[in-house]
Amino acid sequence: MINRKNLKTLSPRARDILRVKSIVLGRPLVGPQSVNIHIIQACDRRCAFCWYFSPLVKNPPEYRVLDYHVLERALDDCADMGVDEINFEGGEVVLYPQAERAFRKVKDSGMRLIAYSHLDFEPGHLKYLAWTDQLTVNLSAATEDVYQKVHGKPAGSLKNLLRNLDVLLNLRSKYGKPKIILTFIVYQENYRQLAAFLELAQYYQVDRVEFRFFKATREMRDLMMSRDDFVELSNIVGCAMKKKYDFKHNLQSLWDIIAESGMFEKVVSIDHSAMHNDRLFFYDSTGGKKHPCYFGWFYGHIDERGRVIAPCDSIGRCIAGNIYQRSFREIWFENDVLRRVLNEAANGVETSLEQWQECRHCSNVMENRQLCERVERLRSGQSPGSGR
Repeated sequence: MINRKNLKTLSPRARDILRVKSIVLGRPLVGPQSVNIHIIQACDRRCAFCWYFSPLVKNPPEYRVLDYHVLERALDDCADMGVDEINFEGGEVVLYPQAERAFRKVKDSGMRLIAYSHLDFEPGHLKYLAWTDQLTVNLSAATEDVYQKVHGKPAGSLKNLLRNLDVLLNLRSKYGKPKIILTFIVYQENYRQLAAFLELAQYYQVDRVEFRFFKATREMRDLMMSRDDFVELSNIVGCAMKKKYDFKHNLQSLWDIIAESGMFEKVVSIDHSAMHNDRLFFYDSTGGKKHPCYFGWFYGHIDERGRVIAPCDSIGRCIAGNIYQRSFREIWFENDVLRRVLNEAANGVETSLEQWQECRHCSNVMENRQLCERVERLRSGQSPGSGR
């Protein structure tokens, strides 16, 4: 029997092994590896591809922040449950009224801290962003004119972003963190800048670059790329893959998606629900086959309303509880609905079925495959190892 009072004293490797055992047993023995927490639903950008704040979205969400005292209790729970990592998201995280206090709380609790930001703001925010172990910056452009189109921001923004990036990279050189990831959300307006974006990332010596296709909604379907666009993009990516970079990247995954023959064959709309917008799917990253999904056993999600959503924030098959009403610890360990959904996903996701069709656009396929390998090793009597 696992003593839950001692979970935070276990090594990260021991906690990781317990998570794999949780999947096999069908009940959580330890907290998730990482918890995504949307601390604010507000942003001062209007990115073209954003589900919430794009100029094409007719009814953007109302301003909402997660009450700091509720957040603080959840962070205490996470530390006691053996959670390794907290991932603050938004909206834009620096707009959270208690951002500095929240960042400090995570670090004082001994957990790793990850955050997402557009990094285009006054330099005063860099003080606490520098506490992060990893910072992901949505850039999605390589020149000022395209940056303005992508982010809906007046001139000077890209220059300011890069100036702030310089400061953080200098701190990384001195202290080893924060690691910097630049993201590029590919869509019709910016894909021709992919090569220039890679050159910019090489110049600044960031740690990683990640490319993703935006998850199109009905309101934003005009941003979807055409077949001719994809032919041009494939040539750009093909040339980029021949070059060597000093940072990690997912160009191969991008290439695999582009090469998928069924990219435009099945475009399916999903009606709006409480946990996602009306989405269009233009490729199936799962290969269309039934596969076990273990992602929700390793990654928890709390939204700006305090809702604990499973098995991930993208698919949102259930709202397992709310941290305004119950502790995150109780929701994670004692909630039968959460356990049922996690086990349902572990038994196999079929994207042809209505309840799982949103998984076609899964961005966690490679990570989930690694989890599958570890689960199979445990079931065969081998050590499951660690994902670290």
